[in-house]
Amino acid sequence: MGYGISVRALLRENATDTRSQLWYDYESIRKKGHPTKVIYGGFLPPFIVTMLKSKSRKRAAASRESMKGQRDKRVRKDDRRSPDRTRILKIFYRLTVPGGLLLLISALLVRAGFMSDAQTPFVQFYAYFVFGVGLLLSAFFKRSRLFFAILVVILSERTLAWFATRFLSTGTGHGVFEAIAVLLPINLLALTFMRDRGIISPAGRQRVIFIAVQIFAVMILLSLPKQVHAAALLDHAFVAPHFVNWSAISQPALLAFVVAAVAMIISLIRRYQPVESSLYWALVAAFVALQMGRGNHLATMYFSTGGLILIIAVLETSYAMAYRDELTQLPSRRSLNETLLKLGDSYSIGMLDVDNFKKFNDTYGHEAGDQALRMVASKLSTIAGGGKPFRYGGEEFTVVFPDKSVGEAYTYLDTMRKMIEQSAFTVRGKDRRRQAKKSKAAQNGTRDVEVNVTVSVGVAARDEERTSPDLVIRSADKALYRAKAKGRNRTIAVKPASEEMRIVSIR
Repeated sequence: MGYGISVRALLRENATDTRSQLWYDYESIRKKGHPTKVIYGGFLPPFIVTMLKSKSRKRAAASRESMKGQRDKRVRKDDRRSPDRTRILKIFYRLTVPGGLLLLISALLVRAGFMSDAQTPFVQFYAYFVFGVGLLLSAFFKRSRLFFAILVVILSERTLAWFATRFLSTGTGHGVFEAIAVLLPINLLALTFMRDRGIISPAGRQRVIFIAVQIFAVMILLSLPKQVHAAALLDHAFVAPHFVNWSAISQPALLAFVVAAVAMIISLIRRYQPVESSLYWALVAAFVALQMGRGNHLATMYFSTGGLILIIAVLETSYAMAYRDELTQLPSRRSLNETLLKLGDSYSIGMLDVDNFKKFNDTYGHEAGDQALRMVASKLSTIAGGGKPFRYGGEEFTVVFPDKSVGEAYTYLDTMRKMIEQSAFTVRGKDRRRQAKKSKAAQNGTRDVEVNVTVSVGVAARDEERTSPDLVIRSADKALYRAKAKGRNRTIAVKPASEEMRIVSIR
């Protein structure tokens, strides 16, 4: 005996490139022994529809495997060429932008003749404006190191512009010039390794006193009857003069600049910070300024450029406080929210969570937990495919892939998951020096512990069901918890709605 059903079924073949679709629209009505009306394709009894569905699923699975293989090849190609080159380019960028770029622009303006003697009034205004704004901004944002750096630079520039030009032909003018050339790099180097501890605080008052002592010491030495001896000390030659004839400053000053520059570069390579970068380029700008001579308007321009570099560092650090996570140095939740507002119609979002992080903290301590988060963040910062990592909160991270499908994002994220799993992580104490480690091992009878840090990942993409970033994040978060429920250390993607077989309506 026949039977009837009333169903509209939609099948879409999972072929991402061709987007080919198989539509079967059929209707068998009432219980009259056989279907009496078929809208498409002739008679389609239920068992035939079931067979077609099975065949469609097989083709969809084959298509997914083919697409996954192609994506894996692209990812492997990206991974072969990206890590080392990306790291080198990142270091180069951090070392040269914006300080090196601003200094290069200043040099090009001088080379092109835009800073002739006729432009001296403009250069003077430029200096007063830059140093005034720099002192106000650094004080307002409580950037004490930058405040004192700007103060040291402006004192050096004003002293050369006023004192050295009036006593240029005497030994006093020469002594002031050489004293500034020696003391300026020493002060900038000292500020590099200090912390921001306030301007009018006890630490700030000590720094003011330190600067004042240097000024009075130079004045006293150069006012003594035997100032020739002080000037000779500043002009002491360590090597034959013909080796450094190209420099306008003495050999002690040149040595001070070289030592300061090398120490700053090493510090920047080990860990980049906008303040340290700006201090380094302010040092370079001061060196170029001193090469211009005593009281020259070109020297004023280069000193002012150094002040401008320090101002940009004030703005950079203020931005970083608002938009960058202090622990991991990844963009923060606020930065993520602004990024989500700028996304188009095609994007994927991955949610990552460090596995068993609470247990890790309880076992090895919060300091080790922070080290683990920094390690994971450093790996995520190198993710391929144009992914933008953010710290979402706690031990959770977010990676946004603009213009990437869920399959592509899945491949990049799973590659990153494996990379984190294979990374050796050693739990160390807060003090990592050899002597401290030896003494700790001797006292406790323990060694550094190597552990495996793993992450679970969930990924979802925007589609007709998930039309907003919040919905995509919610879906990715659900996939993340499914990954944890299935044993952790795995990646689970939410299947796009366009690739799912759905019953649209049942009558």
